[in-house]
Amino acid sequence: MKRLVVPTAAIVLILLVVGIWSNQAAGTSPRYGGTFRGYLTSEPANLDPARGVDVNEGSVQAKLFDGLVRYDEKMQLVGNLAERWEISTDGKLYTFRLRQGVRFHDGQPFTAKDVIYSFDRLLDPKTASPRTWVLEKVRGAKERLDGTASTVVGLSCPDAYTVCIELIEPYAPFLCLLSMPAAFILPSGAADRIARKEFFEKPIGTGPFKAVARERDSYIRLEANPSYHGPAPQVGVIELRIIPESLKAEMEFESGNLDILQLNPSNYERFAARPDCAGRIHDVPAMNVFYIGLNNQTAPFNDVRVRRALNHLIDRQAMLKAVFQGRGVPAAGSIPPGILGHSPDLRGYAYDPAKARQLLAEAGFGPGKPLKFDLYQKSSQSAFEVTRLLQGELKKHGVQVTLKPMEWSALKDAINRGEAPAFYLSWFGDYPDGENFLYPLFHSKNWGAGGNRAQYKNPAVDAMLTEALRIQDPDKRAQAYAAINRLVVEEAPWIYLWHTPETYLLGPAVKEMVFSPLFAFDKGLTIRTVQ
Repeated sequence: MKRLVVPTAAIVLILLVVGIWSNQAAGTSPRYGGTFRGYLTSEPANLDPARGVDVNEGSVQAKLFDGLVRYDEKMQLVGNLAERWEISTDGKLYTFRLRQGVRFHDGQPFTAKDVIYSFDRLLDPKTASPRTWVLEKVRGAKERLDGTASTVVGLSCPDAYTVCIELIEPYAPFLCLLSMPAAFILPSGAADRIARKEFFEKPIGTGPFKAVARERDSYIRLEANPSYHGPAPQVGVIELRIIPESLKAEMEFESGNLDILQLNPSNYERFAARPDCAGRIHDVPAMNVFYIGLNNQTAPFNDVRVRRALNHLIDRQAMLKAVFQGRGVPAAGSIPPGILGHSPDLRGYAYDPAKARQLLAEAGFGPGKPLKFDLYQKSSQSAFEVTRLLQGELKKHGVQVTLKPMEWSALKDAINRGEAPAFYLSWFGDYPDGENFLYPLFHSKNWGAGGNRAQYKNPAVDAMLTEALRIQDPDKRAQAYAAINRLVVEEAPWIYLWHTPETYLLGPAVKEMVFSPLFAFDKGLTIRTVQ
């Protein structure tokens, strides 16, 4: 989802789809059931799809809810609650034919009314969603958001299983956005409970799993939905413990209490060298970018020379080797390799201390006045592995960095309020398109929780991003996003770091698992373990 994402270890479940198979006495028929034991590195504070913003939240929401469309394990856009759809020749009218016979977890039938309710609620100013941009191109969305209309005129349902969505203009990524958690469907019959927000302690959706138990900061228990409209879950229960400390997670895995462990740079080589782990370690290509965000609106980072200088002081290749054993590629911009808009010829910032010292001197910093700043980060081992190395490297060049570790929710709040001068974060893609790595991160309308936490602003970039949304031809869109990416890089709103895979070690009971690089689309349907 367009969302704030914690650094590497914070995603400890990509949220894995979990299935347990075992042969019955005859050895021919699969028996469904069993429990998969995973974990999250922070409490998913908000299971409301309209208000969730991070990986852990989206990973759980994906198990409980469905959208009209979704990305499958092959990264192809397919129908979910919508069986099929048509798009008008002018690109402005989308007509969705809904799947019939679907029921919410409490037995309520799913109809077009639920889609209209969910989308209207996302745009209702009372919801205070940070993800309203998902539907901002719908006709009437602006009026609903500013309170001048009580409905969204571009949303309609001619019958119980047809939904029509009219846009104000052609918008190429629209279907992609409808796959995001913000566009997941809630039951309109539970509107009163949803308004009181008690609903989201154990929310009701149409997804393959039901939330049956929850203790905040301890665990979430999901059970398979036997009436799921799609492929049946192959596991009876998913237990997700909340384990912020990576060392504790490792101990729990070693004790046989977890079926999956995300490997960090500090323990990767140790596990990789163990014969009993052979074949059980999986590097999962992830659509991500890791970065140090710089608050572009406050000193010293309102000076582009300072921002460029810091980029020239980072030896990305050396840091990747030191921290990640070389697994990953330096980030020349925000768009990862393989994503529409990525330019292989974009070189980014080379390690050039002499150039950096020149830029800092021009900005008024040097031996007599060293550059100093606080770097906010999540209080986790994986974050420290990066930030402590970064702190040491910058110190060699006279830049003094004070690390400010914080609990995840407090960190998000501090960054969104603009209190953090610099912060270590990552962004994981919601869908495979360059728009997702540019528009939320650098359009000025998305300051704060919208994604643009660096508070970067460039009217030319805003205009280019808006224009690119209208381009239907994929090749031309790729060229447009490549040009925008290049322009943003020149202004260095971040210290660009790298794109890295996520690495997981599976427990001995796990026989097979398909990992998805799109965390919010993993619905829990593709892994087998021998019971």
